[in-house]
This record gives sequence, structure tokens and C-alpha cells, in this order.
Amino acid sequence: ASLDVGPGDVVLDIGGREGQHALLMAERFGCRVVIVDPVEPNLEFARTDAAAHGAGHLVDIAQGTINDIPLEDERVDIVFSRDMLGHVTDLGGALSECRRVLRTGGAMVIHEVFATDLLEPRERARLVADLAMVDERLDVDRFEADVAAAGFTISDLEVIGSEWMEALLEREDGEHRLLRAARMQRNRKAIVAEVGVIPYRVMRSNTTYTIYRMIGKLEERVYTLVAI
Repeated sequence: ASLDVGPGDVVLDIGGREGQHALLMAERFGCRVVIVDPVEPNLEFARTDAAAHGAGHLVDIAQGTINDIPLEDERVDIVFSRDMLGHVTDLGGALSECRRVLRTGGAMVIHEVFATDLLEPRERARLVADLAMVDERLDVDRFEADVAAAGFTISDLEVIGSEWMEALLEREDGEHRLLRAARMQRNRKAIVAEVGVIPYRVMRSNTTYTIYRMIGKLEERVYTLVAI
């Protein structure tokens, strides 16, 4: 809203998954939204939901990645990226590709999670391994250096910390996350026997990731970047 998005504007929801946020943006602002995601099942869900949504006619859906966006140069006014850059190996290339499809003066809004000094090295290594993350994506300084190198300037930064997660868990009874973590640890052998060690590790670290965001080991930030 602070970027005055409205009818006639085009927003790229990169890594848009099932289209939840794209549909909300189209509904609220009347803008056209292009979802780009590499996972075909995500896109199938997005197509189904868009077909049933009142603003679905404003949403276009395409398969692609942040390093290879299937759009022409200077096609969009805004790029929206929510909590997905942690899995991107070549962040510099990804940001440059976003800059390519942005009109000059356009903006990129990034919601991302970073490590704080409270996150211990062994905790960090376990999260990175279990959730297929790129370790350096957790570093604020490295992220901001890649932003500058890709031709962006930071026009706004909001450090959310734990507030967004607190609000979410107040609505969803966040104590269940702690119970889940405790029970997964206590029943590890039985769960591994049922689903396998890799799914167990992913589920456990997803739960831990949420808890770390609540207690300050991980910190949420929202950046607004302007293409220069």
C-alpha cells in the first residue's frame, strides 16, 4: 500500500506457491499479479484457487525460478518475495534477474528471516541441513551487499523481529508448536520408523524454525528496494 499499487500496475509474486498472497494483492489493490514458481503442484493449486476467486482473473500463473523469470525486460512494477530467498544458491544472480524484469524506479518488497547472535553455530548448521537452506542467506550483511551489487538501493527497512509470528501464533495457539517439538523429540524412534529419518528431520526443524523466530534466534525483516 505504501508503494501506491493499484489498477494498471503489475506485481510479480516470485516463489508465489499456491497463490494465497497473489490473490490477496489482486483483491485489495486491483493490480495484475503474475505468480512464478518452480513447483508444478503449487501452480495447480494456484490455478484452482484463482478460478474460484473473485479476483482470480487478475492473476497469471507461470512456471519458472527466480534465476530464470519467464518475463520480458522491465515488465513489472513491483516484485514481491516472501520467505523464499533462503533456498537460493545464487542470490546475486536472482536479484539481478528481478532487476531485469522491473521497470526503472520499480520496487522489490522482500520479507525474509535472518540469524541473530543468539543462534548457536550447531543450531544454525542443523537448520541449514534439514531445511535445504543456503547458510550465507541467513547473514544480513551479505544480503545487503548482494542487494547493492544487483542495482538496488534500500528505501525502507522494517525489523519485525518476533511480532508477526507472535500475532500468528496467538490466533493459532502457538503453545502447540512447543508441544509438537517436545513430543517429536520424545517419540523420535517411533516417528522415524513410520515416516523415515529425512521427513522427521524436516518436520522437526520446521517446528524449531518457528520457535527460534519467537525467541529471537531468528529475526524477520521486510525490505523495500528501489531499482536504480
